[in-house]
Amino acid sequence: LQIQDFYGMNLRKPKGKTLDLNKVKELIFDDIDLLLESFGLEYEQVADNIFMKCPIHEGSDNPQALSISLTRQAWRCWTRGCHEHYNTDIWGFIKGCLDTDSFSDVLRYVCKLYNVDGAKVDKKDKVVPVENAFSNIVKTVSSKKELCQIQPSFCNVQTLNGSPYFESRGFRRDTLDFFRVKDCCDRTSPMRFRSIIPIDFCGHQVGYIARSTRDWLQPKYLFSNGIKKTDYLYNYDNALSSGQINKSLFLVEGQGDVWKLWECGVKNAVGLFGKDISGQQKKLLLKTGTTTLIVLTDNDQAGRESKIKIKREMGRLFTLLFPKMSTKDLGNMSVDMVHKSILNNLKGYF
Repeated sequence: LQIQDFYGMNLRKPKGKTLDLNKVKELIFDDIDLLLESFGLEYEQVADNIFMKCPIHEGSDNPQALSISLTRQAWRCWTRGCHEHYNTDIWGFIKGCLDTDSFSDVLRYVCKLYNVDGAKVDKKDKVVPVENAFSNIVKTVSSKKELCQIQPSFCNVQTLNGSPYFESRGFRRDTLDFFRVKDCCDRTSPMRFRSIIPIDFCGHQVGYIARSTRDWLQPKYLFSNGIKKTDYLYNYDNALSSGQINKSLFLVEGQGDVWKLWECGVKNAVGLFGKDISGQQKKLLLKTGTTTLIVLTDNDQAGRESKIKIKREMGRLFTLLFPKMSTKDLGNMSVDMVHKSILNNLKGYF
């Protein structure tokens, strides 16, 4: 008798016995502590998620480097992407911990650990990876397609008509509507307690950022599958036309910084999706015809290091201005404060 599991592999069982892999998975998740403790792992559970250092790659010291979703029954390594090699299903996690690509080894280990009898796998059978479980959360385009030839992508979750989370942080409703920012309201979705922020490029939606709306939900930011954030600048399309008029662009770290400047009347601001600037982002800036960059990275250690790097790498290509900030984060400043402390000295650049 042969049965086929969701990997597409056939499991040959002795007559009269059938191994139901879904039931084996249920055994694992009914007592996942047994599995994790068998590998000697230290972990922390927050709601329906388990966090730990990644046991698969060397040198992992981040206690939230790897997460296991108990509701999705899937895992992910957020620092090195170990799940991309082993697959995001729990079987892939066990493969990584055992340092094997053999599903037979995984099945034998689990059956012995959970006292499941009769686990045999035909040696001729091969494992065929299933679609990444997280790709069902946010559907995106193939990363192999050229920039500016990308078809629109869609976030496959139900959302509210707006973002109460970001409104509570002081952003205007019309600003959030313009950038199409919406909170997930689907109680069954892994995107629950996240705000969905579209990423546009060359007139198309190329992906999404899912921002946690709860302090306990980590990681804070999720990027849709297939998106390489270093290939894009947030608000690039909108800033392009405005920046070409006065030959200047405001360079900030995050989306909230772009929104705050937008509310201040600055339409020519782009976000780096972080503190570092990539080679592709430099090329995008050069294509704009801009001659001046107003750099407003965060007023913290990382932001100051970013300014030094930008000055070193971009100083010969652009005129650089580094306005002083009185607070850590531009996005948390009031509109009046931004005008008084920054923009009043930058008239003509926006």
